[in-house]
Amino acid sequence: MFGLGRKLNYVREAFTAGATNTGNVTATVDDKLALNWHGTASQRDGVLEMLPRMRDKMMPGVELGTFADGLIASIHDEGMSSDSTGNNIQTIAMLWRVFTTRLDDGTYGDLISHANMHCAFQLHEQPGEQFKITWKISVMKGRTP
Repeated sequence: MFGLGRKLNYVREAFTAGATNTGNVTATVDDKLALNWHGTASQRDGVLEMLPRMRDKMMPGVELGTFADGLIASIHDEGMSSDSTGNNIQTIAMLWRVFTTRLDDGTYGDLISHANMHCAFQLHEQPGEQFKITWKISVMKGRTP
């Protein structure tokens, strides 16, 4: 009646698509929770496109990994930024590191539509006010792709 059945079916299909094609990424920086992200493969693609653009505007000529590591190091020093722009930039840097890390035949980013991941970032002080960021990613697989 009045297309109600069709609308309910549409809502059910939309919910199922959203619920089954998303993944979660959490991250800690030196054991402090810094990220709890829930997203889709298309949102992952947006992250992968945004970090190079941000780097080109903020620090042109710097290698992407170095740029991302510098943003992650700032979390270690001062915590997540309190302003939304800074917070978003730090979030994108952490997600970029997770999504571009190599895994067997692809990257961890390839798993986003059917896995939950946790990344533990650690900052290691080096001589001469240098630093090195290391990370370890754990995966809890859910549905099969």
